[in-house]
Amino acid sequence: MANEQKKENENKNPIIIEISDDKMEAYITLTTPTGNMPAYGQMEVNGALDKAGVKGGINKMLLNDMLFNQIYDERTLIATGKPCVDGIDGYFEYFFHQKDAKSGKPRILDDGSVDYTSVNTVGTVSEGDLIAIYTPAVPGKYGYNVTGDMLKPKPAKGYPVPNLVGCRYEEESYSYYALIDGKVEATLSKIEVTGQLDINRNINVAYGSVHFIGDVNIYGDVDSGVEITASGNVTISGTVQGSSVSAGGDITVRGGVMGDEKVKIICGGNLETRFLQYSNVVVGGDIIVKSILDCEVYCGGMIRVEDNNGIISGGDIYCVRAIDGKVFGNSRKVKTRLAIGKNNESLSRKVEYPKLIEELEIKLKAVNAREIQLSREAKTDHSKANMLHIVRQNKANILTQKKQLEGLFYAIDSLYGPEEVREYIFGRHFYPGVSVCIDMREKTINEELIRVKFKCRDEKISYVMEDMDEQ
Repeated sequence: MANEQKKENENKNPIIIEISDDKMEAYITLTTPTGNMPAYGQMEVNGALDKAGVKGGINKMLLNDMLFNQIYDERTLIATGKPCVDGIDGYFEYFFHQKDAKSGKPRILDDGSVDYTSVNTVGTVSEGDLIAIYTPAVPGKYGYNVTGDMLKPKPAKGYPVPNLVGCRYEEESYSYYALIDGKVEATLSKIEVTGQLDINRNINVAYGSVHFIGDVNIYGDVDSGVEITASGNVTISGTVQGSSVSAGGDITVRGGVMGDEKVKIICGGNLETRFLQYSNVVVGGDIIVKSILDCEVYCGGMIRVEDNNGIISGGDIYCVRAIDGKVFGNSRKVKTRLAIGKNNESLSRKVEYPKLIEELEIKLKAVNAREIQLSREAKTDHSKANMLHIVRQNKANILTQKKQLEGLFYAIDSLYGPEEVREYIFGRHFYPGVSVCIDMREKTINEELIRVKFKCRDEKISYVMEDMDEQ
């Protein structure tokens, strides 16, 4: 340490003053008086300190003690500066999943495998969920050194209340809460919750699966290896290939669905698409389509084929109300089963669905409780934010399943209600190999039939041909 040494020679009693390089400390040494020289006085020492430039942070009690007890030849810290304290910036703590835009890396699972579906996962919240807590800025504190200079702290940066959309601000706790279910996005200037997720690209494994509370619009194709789940409606402008789509409301796929035995298309409302191929389909409402090939279909409303060249060929098709098509089967006599009305499966589902809905409501309560717990823990433990995201993702799936079952149960319940349900299967062309089942009564078609409507009368299946009497 470079020291500045000051000596006082008055009365031949030298006083040595040393100041540190950073000017935050000053030391004093009172040398032993020589001969008959008197002891040091208060004014004499104060004058020496002032002359050396020591003006702040002087320990006067210690100095008095040194003079009174005549402490000589000891280097003593006599003055100390006060460091400044930099201000602390205000900051937001978010309680929802946020994509790491910088890394864009998938999550590594506990077993060492890679979860590519985590890369573009969307943060979702439900009504009443905690979104963020703001910690206000802490002002800095000025300091000084032993030479009396003021030390200026780094100023703290604070942030005003951002613009709010779909959420509210609680001033007492500096907290932000969702007013609706949906997607949440947050910046320093805006926090927004929207009930609709728009994705302007194709969805594939590199993008990841989508689990959303609200409506999802995908302006592209959905490729194999991912899942689309939404508690509201799902609209896909392209095709779905090898992927499952699940919605609490309606599903619209403008391109069509090409699946395999693992692919499921499930919704509580209506399904509208160009074609369905090799897929398992469960729909609470109606199905509007141009063709169905080799699918397992369960429809709570009616199936309507709108294309003049539309076809239903292969697979097992069940519909609560009616099937209105064009061509059924094909010239190769492919096995195609068409069923409507009451059967053992619909009766068992009528009994089973209320129980399943009740179980989902219990799960939903448990998820809500866990969500609240994690929201509170996340206030002090930021690592809980990812767990909170997983819980909310699970919540989206439960809400979706619940709405689907409610739609399916409504359809089946109406079948067994007091009002008469109109049941028929109509087509322009039926090929041999097609079997028709109405209210558990079945008829196999062994010859080509043109312009036929099948109904169940007098406990047997009959059909009407255009411009002909009932057969």
